[in-house]
Amino acid sequence: MNNICFESAKSIAESIKNGQVTSQEVVEAHFERIDEVNPSINAIVQTDRDKAVELSIHADRQLRSGNSVGPLHGVPFTVKDNIGTEGMICACGTDGLRSNIPVEDAIVVSRLKMAGGILIGKTNVPELGMGYETDNLVYGRTNNPYDLTRTSGGSSGGEASIVASGGSPVGICTDGGGSARWPAHCCGLAGFKPTTGRTPKSGHVPPPGGMLNSLWQISVMARYVEDITLCLNLICGHDDQDPTTELMPLDFDQEVSVSQMRIAYFMNNDIVCPDNEVVDVVQVCVDELAAAGANMVHHKPPAIGKSHEIYYRLMSCDGGIGARGLLENWGTQKMHRYTTISLDHQSAGLRDAKGVSELVNEWDLFINEMNKFVHEYDAIICPVSTQTAMRHGGSYTGQQYPGFAEMFSYMMTFNLLGWPCGTVRAGSSNEGLPIGVQVAAGPWQEKSVISVLKMLEAVGGWVKPDL
Repeated sequence: MNNICFESAKSIAESIKNGQVTSQEVVEAHFERIDEVNPSINAIVQTDRDKAVELSIHADRQLRSGNSVGPLHGVPFTVKDNIGTEGMICACGTDGLRSNIPVEDAIVVSRLKMAGGILIGKTNVPELGMGYETDNLVYGRTNNPYDLTRTSGGSSGGEASIVASGGSPVGICTDGGGSARWPAHCCGLAGFKPTTGRTPKSGHVPPPGGMLNSLWQISVMARYVEDITLCLNLICGHDDQDPTTELMPLDFDQEVSVSQMRIAYFMNNDIVCPDNEVVDVVQVCVDELAAAGANMVHHKPPAIGKSHEIYYRLMSCDGGIGARGLLENWGTQKMHRYTTISLDHQSAGLRDAKGVSELVNEWDLFINEMNKFVHEYDAIICPVSTQTAMRHGGSYTGQQYPGFAEMFSYMMTFNLLGWPCGTVRAGSSNEGLPIGVQVAAGPWQEKSVISVLKMLEAVGGWVKPDL
């Protein structure tokens, strides 16, 4: 029965609906898998096993009664621990929220439940979701299932680790600077950040809002690209509680012919150069797309070299006052080392009103330049980052990797723009670590990104870790 844990959420839902397996069997199999792998990876931090099993029994009863079922009927899913879940602790990796139990689900969680999904666990995050490694003083460190000495990424590292390990078919997470795509790259998954305004953020911890609200979106992570499509159709769409959501067609299922696409690609963003192994994997993807008939154009956006500086100046323009205020209000007495380092760096970036105004104007000009560029193309192909998953502590022990801060600029670019962007495993390093490729497109063109990701999934795709 454990083999069901490595199927896609879509195929699991079909097997339940067709009577080939019961929801109870599926849910219990996933809990068995969690019991097997979680002691090694420390990805799941909260569960309500009794309630999940009870809901699975109810789902089976509904099916036998002939009731209509949703597209996720009886299928388990997990949620990142900075997204609210009714009756289940949401600590966001910080001691002050160690006992925080939301009274209602975040909108995206309630939408998955309405579609028949069964929540089986919350997954680990760095403190405040603020880090590229998943480690905190509440639950500890999450490990990469392909090499326990390496990070699973951040901030959605717990989600990536458990999905890659077969403990959950699909997970809901967030992405504000690569928080879905970097862990997906580290753990060999499909990760997807939709266009700004696609997904409602109500129920996120901390609450959404402010000048930088457009940088991040509720996102999705799965072993298979088809499950990205499945979940986007369920969680996206306007919500009255979140005025930033847009009324746009949910056309994620609409396939775009890759052979008809004009696709730009680049290997070096003029900020930091990727390792040769990363470049080689991206080149394989470029060659595959060209062989399929796509018009591949080696063309780097002229403005892209500005993205790293703009992003970090935006993130630190309040000097870290906002984050420090949250931690103080929540009662956090002691911060993780990485949080302290991050806030110290932000303190040096404090700007007055004139400085903030000039920075926002520079951001707007950058978006305008990039939108003009992407107007010529159906999609863009580039690296996710410069390297594979780093060893634990590489981002905060003082033994940083060369170009560490800049290595995430390949992802940050698309947060600044608000464009849809996804990753899929396309190869492996000499050490057997996953290497992803990144695909982006202009605003609201998720269908183009997904069409390319589906094709590139055949080049590599998820590989079961040897746990």
